[in-house]
Amino acid sequence: MECEFLLNIDNKEILIEILNQSIDFLIGNKDEHALMRQSHKYGFHNPDDFLLATRNMAKYYRKICCSGSGVVDHSMLPPDLKNIITSVYVSRREELLRFLIREQNASVCESVESFDWDVRLILGDSNFETNLRLLTNITFRLCNGLANKNVKCNYLQFQVNEDKVDELISSIELALSND
Repeated sequence: MECEFLLNIDNKEILIEILNQSIDFLIGNKDEHALMRQSHKYGFHNPDDFLLATRNMAKYYRKICCSGSGVVDHSMLPPDLKNIITSVYVSRREELLRFLIREQNASVCESVESFDWDVRLILGDSNFETNLRLLTNITFRLCNGLANKNVKCNYLQFQVNEDKVDELISSIELALSND
């Protein structure tokens, strides 16, 4: 593991923040530019060194998650550093696993990246002069892969009435409650 920089950090709180920044980078909460802007906050004189260190720790945390047991050999590290790395991993484990599962699912099948909707009031049509009804147009943007990568997206568009909107909302709420 390429984390020699961790051995030089004396402040435990800063070390924990750096490890959390690595996890944020891995799951997409932080991008490279945001990390590079924060490098001086953690005592790095060269932003590229901080970015490299963060990337390496992100890869390490991915490796820990992807290993079946959740444990990766880091015998060359001092015991207190092992404990800090492990405690940060344990505190963010669920978030990491959720991201990696979504990442895997997105690479296998299309997933909803975003959606848009609008409501139209139909006052009449060619059949009935006083045909008054509400229609909702819903558009889902479906992407195969992660949103931050170059992927081709498709759109699924459909129209529903008020009853079908209620059914759709209930189904989504049920799915989220089971998550």
